[in-house]
Amino acid sequence: MNRRALLCTTAFLPVLGLIGCGGQTASQIAADVNLIASGLTAAVAQIGQIPEVPSAALTQIDFYLATIQADAAKIAGATSTPATSTVQEIGQVVQALASVVLPLVPTGSVIEATVQAAVSLLPVILAAAGVSGAGVPAKYRPAQARAILAAFR
Repeated sequence: MNRRALLCTTAFLPVLGLIGCGGQTASQIAADVNLIASGLTAAVAQIGQIPEVPSAALTQIDFYLATIQADAAKIAGATSTPATSTVQEIGQVVQALASVVLPLVPTGSVIEATVQAAVSLLPVILAAAGVSGAGVPAKYRPAQARAILAAFR
């Protein structure tokens, strides 16, 4: 396989990951956001046990997690499709949290899998809410991401 074919193929992977995800209801969006919030809460609790994690990183992670939890509560209380600004904020904050956490944890760890699962579920949530930016790279399919997050909460 040449480089051009590989690049063309990888450009469609985020889109292919969304097949079968259309038509999510507000309750499914809320359930997915709640899974992300609870899974990340459990994962972040483990980071404090890693030696030599800077306290500034822990403070920043706690801030991101509090924002995700507050937004999850807003979405859970929504009677219809959640506000796009709230969904966008969740997408941005989960990605920011991932950029801080992933360098701190060993590759292949449960924490890394949980954070990657949260990031992988973002395109589904963003697309269902009609928010642009649904091309977030996903390591897991939506069903896999949900299973990982549910197992770690």
